[in-house]
Amino acid sequence: MTSQDIKKQLKEPHFWNIVLTGQHTEPRTKAMLEAKGIITWLPLAPVRRQWGRILKEIHTPVIPRCVFVYISNEERNTLQKSYRLLQPEVILQELPDRCNQNK
Repeated sequence: MTSQDIKKQLKEPHFWNIVLTGQHTEPRTKAMLEAKGIITWLPLAPVRRQWGRILKEIHTPVIPRCVFVYISNEERNTLQKSYRLLQPEVILQELPDRCNQNK
């Protein structure tokens, strides 16, 4: 996805959502969503694993079974037919209340 595609997509309002995937299918799901032109984010962490005498560093998802997507409401409706979607909690509304309590 090029920066021009991203700029074109951002003209309408978009929101971060979570696509739930099967176990160990996060990279494949991410690739399929990006092929459809959807902005995705999959946080990975390096982990060292040992198989016998072989020590390898692999990258595993930080949050298992979740791929973050930046989509519009229209894209959300079409993705819900194929994937299970969760919308993250909005914490911005709670932040001012918490800040006022600390004073």
